[in-house]
Amino acid sequence: MGDPKSRNGQRTKAWAKVMLAAALCSAGPVAAASKSSEARVSIRQPVTMTKTADLIFGDFATGTTDSIFRLNARSGQLSKRSGNARSLGGTTSRASIEISGTALMRVQLSTGQRSIWIRRDGGTEKMRIDRFRFDRRRKTLNADGEQSFDIGGQLQVGANQKAGTYRGSFEISLDYF
Repeated sequence: MGDPKSRNGQRTKAWAKVMLAAALCSAGPVAAASKSSEARVSIRQPVTMTKTADLIFGDFATGTTDSIFRLNARSGQLSKRSGNARSLGGTTSRASIEISGTALMRVQLSTGQRSIWIRRDGGTEKMRIDRFRFDRRRKTLNADGEQSFDIGGQLQVGANQKAGTYRGSFEISLDYF
């Protein structure tokens, strides 16, 4: 190859390029290898939600001040938090959702609504329900692929609230993993 040194540097660069090309060409043959791999997928049963009970606060006599009542998601007990309205009894019920899916699948419920307005049948008057609570937010489906959730909330009865039946709806979201 000769002397890589030169006066103007041209020959040194050319010599380095030739040496690099020679090194690349003199590499031994590349050995090829192959391995097999397996592909798998599991198809799970679809997850379904069924409403089995509505959220019902019962019957009330209004007072002269705003009042708040809470229906506990775990115990189903109605309690007065503030105000002078009175609960007259009647039917009370936590909302209840039945979940069906793959056995031992983990599920989580949530509601994107912080509050809803329920309106009087045939009128424009309204009351607010907020603080939705679940008996537990996350559960694991049992060996049969089933589980239920109970939902409570807080009702705000206005001072001198107009008599009638008030209705509304709220949405529940289900995430599973």
